[in-house]
Amino acid sequence: MTTLHLRCACGEIQGKAEVPSPESGNRVVCYCKDCQAFAMQLQPEKILTPHRGTAIFQVSPSSIQWHQGVEHIRCLRLTAAGLHRWYAGCCQTPLANTLKPSFPFVGLIETAITPEDRTDKNLGPVRAHAYPQHANPRLPQDILQHNRVWPMVIRVMLKILGWKLTGKGKPNPFFDSQGRPLTQPEVIDSTR
Repeated sequence: MTTLHLRCACGEIQGKAEVPSPESGNRVVCYCKDCQAFAMQLQPEKILTPHRGTAIFQVSPSSIQWHQGVEHIRCLRLTAAGLHRWYAGCCQTPLANTLKPSFPFVGLIETAITPEDRTDKNLGPVRAHAYPQHANPRLPQDILQHNRVWPMVIRVMLKILGWKLTGKGKPNPFFDSQGRPLTQPEVIDSTR
C-alpha cells in the first residue's frame, strides 16, 4: 500500500490517499478548456504545466481521507451540470475533480499531493495527454506521436466499473452520506 500525503499550499487542509500501487490509479495530463478555466479562477502559474495542462491522478473515492481542514474545502462548477472542481478556500490550491457522488471517481490534482509523494514511483507514468489540441504552446511531436487517449479512456472506464462493483465509491471525501456536496458549489458561468 502506498500512502500519498495530501496538503494544500498553506497546510490548513491535510489528508491522504491510500493506493495499493501506481497501477491502481491512472495518471493523465488534461489540456481541456475547462481545466484551464478552473486554473484561471485560482493560481494558474502554480497549477498549469508549461503547456497549460493539469496533472491529475485518478483514484477511487474511498482511497481518500481528510484529517484536517475540511471546513476550508470549496467547490466550483463551470456550469450547473459540470464537474465538481474542489479547491482549498484558504490558499486557492486545487484539490480534485469529481462527477456526481454516485460515480466512483476522483481526479486528484497533483498539486494537492505533497512534492515528495508526487513521483513516478508512487503515481506511475503519465498514461495519456487528454485534449492535446488545446495545449499552448503545442506539445512536442514525440509526446503527440506516442499519445494513446483511447486506451486510457477504456482503462478509466474499467477502473470506475471495478470501483463501483467493489464498493470503493463510498465513503466519498467530497460528498456526505446523502450525496450532498461538502459545500455549496459556486457556479461561475451558468450561461456556458
